[in-house]
Amino acid sequence: MARSLDKKWQHWLLANLQRGCSPAELKQTLAKEGYGEAAIHKAFDELPDLGALAATAAKASINVPNARRFESSSIELYTAEDFLDASECAELVVLVKTTLRPSTISTPPSGEADQLFRTSRTCDLIGGEGAIARLDAKIARAMGIDPRFAETSQGQCYEVGQEFKLHTDFFKDYELDRFSTPLWGQRTWTFMIYLNEPEGGGETRFDDLDLTVKPKQGMALFWNNLTASGAGNHFTRHQGMPVTAGTKVIITKWFRTARTVSPVYTSVRITWTQGAKTAQRG
Repeated sequence: MARSLDKKWQHWLLANLQRGCSPAELKQTLAKEGYGEAAIHKAFDELPDLGALAATAAKASINVPNARRFESSSIELYTAEDFLDASECAELVVLVKTTLRPSTISTPPSGEADQLFRTSRTCDLIGGEGAIARLDAKIARAMGIDPRFAETSQGQCYEVGQEFKLHTDFFKDYELDRFSTPLWGQRTWTFMIYLNEPEGGGETRFDDLDLTVKPKQGMALFWNNLTASGAGNHFTRHQGMPVTAGTKVIITKWFRTARTVSPVYTSVRITWTQGAKTAQRG
C-alpha cells in the first residue's frame, strides 16, 4: 500500500503553498522523500481551497477567563497570568534552547539594518505533536482564530545585555508584499508568553502607553496590532528591554488577516468591531 503523507508533511505542504511556493517544486520534494505519485496527488486533492478559506477570514473571539485588559482606548492589550503552568514552561524552554539561531530583522529600503537592533536568539517551533502541538492549539483556542491564520510559534532567548529595540509587529508597506502569501496578509494579533523570569531586566515596554510589563513565568501578553480602520496601530510600538541578570525565554505567535478579503476582528470584552483592510499594495 502506498505511503500517505503524515501530519508533519501535510502541515509542511499547506504552509509552503501559503507562502507561494511552486506546486511542481513541492511535488518534486515529496517524491525525493519517497512518496509515490498517488500519495502526492491525494495530498493535493485533500488540501483546503485557499480561496474559500480566505473568504471565511479570521475572526478573533478572545477566550481567556482571567485576561485583564489594559485600560486604554488607544490599544486592545491583555495580560493573563498562569496561561501555562511551570511544567509546560520548563518543557518549552528545553525545546527553544535546542535550535536557537541569531535573531534577524527585515532590511529597510534605506539600506543595511542596525545589527544591534535585535540581539536575541530565535528558533521556530515546528511540529505537529507533543508540547508544540498543545501550545499551538491552546493559543488558537484562546484567541478564537482559525489556526490556519497563525504563523509558526517562535521562541526567543535573551542573555544579559540582549534586547529588541522599539518596533512594531505589523508589516510596513515595504514588508507587506515580501511577507504576504496567497492566503495571509497583514499581521493582526501578537500572542507572547513568558516562559521564565530573568533575575533582572527583560521587561516589555510600550513607550507610547507608558506601560512596562515585567516577565512572569507562564503569563501571556497579547495585543491587537491594528486600529479599527485596519491600519497599523502605532501605539503598539514596544521593546524588549535589555536583560541585566539571568536569561529571558519567551514564546511569540502572530496571527494574520486573509490577503484577499476584509476579515473582521471582534473582541468579546469590548463592543466595537474591527475590519482589517486587504493586504495588497497599489
